[in-house]
Amino acid sequence: MVARTIKSSRIIIVNTVLTLVIISVLIFQNIYFLEKNNAIQSNIDKVYTRKIDVIMRMTKIVRERSLHMLTMYLSKDEWENDKIFLEFHKLKLVFLKLNDELKNLGLHETEKTLFEKIHNILNKTESIQIDIIERIQSGGDKRVHSDISEKDLPLEYKVLGIFDSLIEKIRSNANKARENAKEQYLESISLILIIAVLVYIVIIILMRRSLYQLTKIESGLISEAESLSWDATHDALTNVYNRRWLQHKFELLQDEQQSSLIKNSLLYIDLDEFKPVNDNYGHVVGDEFLCGITRELEKCIRQNDTLARMGGDEFSILLENCDVDKATEITGCLIKRVTKFSLLVEQQRISITGCSIGIREFVGGDISFETLVKQADAECYAAKRNGKNRYNIYSQ
Repeated sequence: MVARTIKSSRIIIVNTVLTLVIISVLIFQNIYFLEKNNAIQSNIDKVYTRKIDVIMRMTKIVRERSLHMLTMYLSKDEWENDKIFLEFHKLKLVFLKLNDELKNLGLHETEKTLFEKIHNILNKTESIQIDIIERIQSGGDKRVHSDISEKDLPLEYKVLGIFDSLIEKIRSNANKARENAKEQYLESISLILIIAVLVYIVIIILMRRSLYQLTKIESGLISEAESLSWDATHDALTNVYNRRWLQHKFELLQDEQQSSLIKNSLLYIDLDEFKPVNDNYGHVVGDEFLCGITRELEKCIRQNDTLARMGGDEFSILLENCDVDKATEITGCLIKRVTKFSLLVEQQRISITGCSIGIREFVGGDISFETLVKQADAECYAAKRNGKNRYNIYSQ
């Protein structure tokens, strides 16, 4: 009886030991393949993330070079243009470094095809941009603007579209690589059940988390490009257009209305007695007041009109296809809105006396932007000298 008990105990012990050994072997085997699979997945994510980052930076450089070229065209300052030209050249060097890095990361055959298309188009845009830059530095000509909008920008949009396709292709290839690694992993852990399922769940969770983080990074990069584009054309405080975009819009209007008799108007607006708001309540309240005034100005203009902040408490509105009579009606609405507007701060209503507005009617092609703004500004200050909270119309 004792012998049987001892034998049974030995069998139980041996079986238990063997079971533990087998389980241990399977666990270590699972850990080995798990670590191997994790290393593969990590490398895929690392390469994929870096590829996306490099492509997004290359995309940003393509946009910035076109923006620098447009800025040189719009700027009248030779020193500023020289500075912009140096930045324009530096961007190309950065682009070439990123190009080499992307090649070193390795490209799939389908990715190489798209990348070659990008290079073919960029070779065309390079010659076009160099020609435009040289013409701008030589004083510019009437064809510069049309070459930018009709030759350079369409190619840029095409390149950006192919960049987007390249990103999708890289994502697809990365997903395929992940799926292949996943299949190998499942084959390796098919020897155990519970542990394999648990490890599989952990891997899926980690993969989902990695994909979520990559998606979040992509969204941040896209938001930053768009922000750069937004910041270049909009006022940071009020979110309306800035002077640079107003000039660009004016020049587009001039090109569209050459030899046309369509009448347009420019309003130059200066708030009356705004300085005491900043002095008495601080710039934070002053900024909030300006944003409120901006929303009131927007209520008086039409959908195709362009409201821009010129700086400080001065605004300008480009009224397309609007003669002086219609401009006067809009001006009356603006003065009324500004006069009635007030801001509640600590149970105290803050308001100003109104605004002074200068009106300059013009026909497309008969005046420069600087002259137009200068004359409208002069009428604005004439209205201010005549008693404020009124408008003055330019008369030749």
